[in-house]
Amino acid sequence: MLGLGVIGGLLGVAAGGFFIGQWGMSVDRADWAKERAGYIKRFPEVRTEARNACVAEYEGKVQQLQQQNQQNVQALSDLRSLITDTHDVAQYTLRFLGDRAKLTDARQAALIKQARQAAAAATVAAQKTEAVEQKVTVATAKAVEAASTAKAVDKKLDTAVQPALPPQPWAGNRR
Repeated sequence: MLGLGVIGGLLGVAAGGFFIGQWGMSVDRADWAKERAGYIKRFPEVRTEARNACVAEYEGKVQQLQQQNQQNVQALSDLRSLITDTHDVAQYTLRFLGDRAKLTDARQAALIKQARQAAAAATVAAQKTEAVEQKVTVATAKAVEAASTAKAVDKKLDTAVQPALPPQPWAGNRR
């Protein structure tokens, strides 16, 4: 019997523990229901706070994008003015190079014309030089011939026998 008493006691303790546990859970459920009711009551406020926080965050991002857009517009405007300036510089450079090319072409044409005139003059001068050289050659030949004739005459004069002196002195030599 003692065994039945112990088992009965254990069953009593277990039953008491079970009921106490159930009572504790009901208390927890009551606290949880209050907490849930508080959350549900606060839900619109939390939702409004979250929405306001999101709106503020995205408004900041939108403002940053608008500022960046304004900066991009300003940069584009600056770039357009730079492109215009670059276009003007390119036009000026091309005009300058074109004018320089025209001057160079004119100078080259003048040099070619002068070179042709000089070549023609040199050809004429060469032809005249040939004619003059021929005349000089002929004159030189005549001069050489005259010089050899003069040498021959001089040689003959040197080697000629002097005539005998007249027996009487010259008439202009009398005294």
